Amino acid sequence: MIQDDDFRIFFSGDTGYFDGFKAIGEKYGPFDLTMIETGAYDPRWAFVHMQPEQTLQAHLDLRGKWLLPIHNGTFDLALHAWQQPFERITALAAANNVAVATPMMGEALDMQAPQAGTRWWETVEL
Repeated sequence: MIQDDDFRIFFSGDTGYFDGFKAIGEKYGPFDLTMIETGAYDPRWAFVHMQPEQTLQAHLDLRGKWLLPIHNGTFDLALHAWQQPFERITALAAANNVAVATPMMGEALDMQAPQAGTRWWETVEL
């Protein structure tokens, strides 16, 4: 976690889901922004990469305000379609009333005032 005065960010790095997210949220949360990996997943990689449902649960456990899905969309690393993590996490976020920021690769994001962004991955030609 990164803290600057009252502004708190959580960065997951590569990880599987574990109960430590809840403990971190209880001790250091709530977080203004959680940057949690949500791509390149496969059931066989459960200890190093999360499924989007686990990403959402980690965000909730951390008591995050805005979710910024990371570790996805740059290249096709897994057996799922490269845009699938964006589709799944945005649908889950919408169903659970979670604010999610999806800046396009290279687009600036004001971490203290995140924006939802566009569904840019739907317009990318492969």
